[in-house]
Amino acid sequence: MNQIKISAKNLGYTALESFCPRCYWIKLKTSNKLPWQTFPGIFSSIDAYTKHCIHHIVDIAGEGIAFDLPEWMKVMGNIRHYETVPHWSKIRYEDSKSNIILSGAPDDILICEDGSKVIPDWKTAKHTNTQDMLLPLYVVQLNVYAILCGDTATALYLVYMEPVTEKAAAGNNIIDVGFKMGFSAVVVPVENDRSVVRKALTVTREIYEMEKPPDSRDGCKDCASLEKVMGLLK
Repeated sequence: MNQIKISAKNLGYTALESFCPRCYWIKLKTSNKLPWQTFPGIFSSIDAYTKHCIHHIVDIAGEGIAFDLPEWMKVMGNIRHYETVPHWSKIRYEDSKSNIILSGAPDDILICEDGSKVIPDWKTAKHTNTQDMLLPLYVVQLNVYAILCGDTATALYLVYMEPVTEKAAAGNNIIDVGFKMGFSAVVVPVENDRSVVRKALTVTREIYEMEKPPDSRDGCKDCASLEKVMGLLK
């Protein structure tokens, strides 16, 4: 049984209602190195800025300055510290049952006053029905992070940082070098449930072992696009 390496996010695709076994088989066989994949760097920059803001809030509280946590942060607990998150290449977990190596790194690791840990996943997006459809993916992803960090009792949260883009806010955010944008936080708790990871690992191993690609999901747009490309090459 060949060893498989997969990231927390890619493992989460197995939990989506729109999951396509054929697309996943291709991802696994190509080590997810597909030429048409892109990810705008601006989102990574915003996530990093979000982390800087959160750490500034925690630093102030930790220094004993008369400052109260924002209400949305209180939802996650009485946060007082944070840990330095190692690079994703430094964190891995080998599951002996499936012979799959999990990798990835959480956005942050926050420490509460009682010593308990919180793993938040910062999302630069509005909390919409579309985001709800992606929730199963995020649940698997966060639970993998808990395993990678060696603490399956960690509290898990999705934190949607919603851009404040209303016209009324624009006039207050103009500065000499451009303009600012505010964000409003929506905190969604995620159950710490290792069974969702086990299910995803089982599906991954079963699909990987298939010699030929499985049937695609009905209505899969990616598979339809692939068929068109293959038709052009004939």
